[in-house]
Amino acid sequence: MSEPIKTDQTFEWLRRDILNGSFAPDQPLRVADLSERYGVSATPLREALSRLMGERLVIAVSNRGWRVASASLAEFEDLARARLAVESALLDDAITCGGLDWESGIVAAHYRLNQTVAPLGRDDTLENRQSWIGAHDAFHHALLAAARSGWLRGFYQQTTEQLQRHHQAVLFHSTTRRDSGSLDDILRTALSVPRHTVLMQLALDRDRDGALRELESHIAMTITIYRQIVAAQTEPQPTPAVRGRAAPRASAASDANLRASTTRRPATPTERNTA
Repeated sequence: MSEPIKTDQTFEWLRRDILNGSFAPDQPLRVADLSERYGVSATPLREALSRLMGERLVIAVSNRGWRVASASLAEFEDLARARLAVESALLDDAITCGGLDWESGIVAAHYRLNQTVAPLGRDDTLENRQSWIGAHDAFHHALLAAARSGWLRGFYQQTTEQLQRHHQAVLFHSTTRRDSGSLDDILRTALSVPRHTVLMQLALDRDRDGALRELESHIAMTITIYRQIVAAQTEPQPTPAVRGRAAPRASAASDANLRASTTRRPATPTERNTA
């Protein structure tokens, strides 16, 4: 296999494993470890890592090699707003320009999504997550397939891939207990096929305003999930009591700081519209 082909293959392997959550945010990417994992030499690995920097999936650390890009709530919300702006424009144009092939593609993609096992409860496995991501992304791409702007499509692809990385970061590498009833309910709602059915029907009915409102609600739900998980991760743990003495109570100043740190920020226009 030639070096360019090795580099391309290594790039795809690394990119896939970053996007699917196999590598955690901020995880060091050591060339020796990656060489053993993928069975390639250092040269194609270094070239692939450099290319991934251009996609903002990998960060170069001075004198320390590379690491996976960070993930944060602030960046996730920024990406979600970008997705809404780009996907709304594409969906609007697709509804205007789409023909029979576009409609057929949406119905086929929806059928595939409906037949895909949602990664919930005992079915929450890497294989099922990968299958769900593929079917879910294919459905949204089908909705936008008739849109005419190549540039917007490119922005959409880049934005959704970064969002996928954030999704996998909080689901695979979260310290949150997944037995939280409220969190499971939110995830079940977000992954429900009926919500996608509504979006499909509105698009097929050429109801542009209704479809755009449903898309906005769809994206707002992902922000809610991310906030719920982050909030659960930052909940203070009770201080274990020392034998024979009650656990010390936090000071009034500490209580005030905690309340301030967990106060929810004002809703964005997107969230107010979907409330």
